[in-house]
Amino acid sequence: MTRGAHVAFTARDRASVDAFYEAALTAGGTSRYEPRLWPEYRAYCAFVDDPDGNNIEAVYKEPA
Repeated sequence: MTRGAHVAFTARDRASVDAFYEAALTAGGTSRYEPRLWPEYRAYCAFVDDPDGNNIEAVYKEPA
C-alpha cells in the first residue's frame, strides 16, 4: 500500500530500469515489483518503496 506519492520516471531502455531498481535497493528502498514487462501497458517497469513510503517507479515504454 502506498502511504505517500507515486512518482514515475521515464527510462531510456530496459537496462536503465534494471539499474534504477538495483540502485534504489542499495540506497535503502524496498522492492514492490522487480523489473518486468507489463504487457497490458506495453511497458517494462520496476517499483520500489522509498524509506518514507513513497512508491517510486521507473518505466520504459516498449515500441509499438
